[in-house]
Amino acid sequence: MTFEIGFVLLSLLGMVVALVLDKMRPGMVLFSVVVVFLCVGILSPKEMLEGFSNKGMITVAMLFLVSEGIRQSGALGQLVKKLLSHGKTTVCKAQLRMLPVISFISAFLNNTPVVVIFAPIVKRWAESVKLPATKFLIPLSYVTILGGMCTLIGTSTNLVVHGMILEAGYEGFSMFELGKVGIFIAIVRNSLSFVFFFSSVA
Repeated sequence: MTFEIGFVLLSLLGMVVALVLDKMRPGMVLFSVVVVFLCVGILSPKEMLEGFSNKGMITVAMLFLVSEGIRQSGALGQLVKKLLSHGKTTVCKAQLRMLPVISFISAFLNNTPVVVIFAPIVKRWAESVKLPATKFLIPLSYVTILGGMCTLIGTSTNLVVHGMILEAGYEGFSMFELGKVGIFIAIVRNSLSFVFFFSSVA
């Protein structure tokens, strides 16, 4: 094992420990590891900056700005509030009204902001109608991931891989190319969730 391999493995272990202990912001921890690699000579300045110039990463950053603007406007929050019944309802009925819409929205916004926007609203609503919040928060996480699989901009992973493909000189993904598989998986997975896991009556 060379010095570089050993140093990288130890650094990654230290990074994981730092993330678990949650003493610093995750972004600061990750950036610190990159800086250490630069100082030791494992990365060159050019290699360090190449990651920030990835087209996918730039698009992710722009999407976060758009998502934050939408979050602050409160538009999506009002939409979900209208979908949620304030009278007597069941877990299954509420899920059928809410989750398909959230899955659709997550196909066009980054997953993390979608969860950040909707999770507090859904949690407060579930408590107000005396339904278990976990019956909504766990499915919310699933449908957000599944919705993100349907388009190029749905998840950060899609965009980063798309950027790497372009840098390698190949043709990247089209906007809805991933949906050929993603939409089918999302429909099947959501259907199974409703049938087997999340359709109990409170």
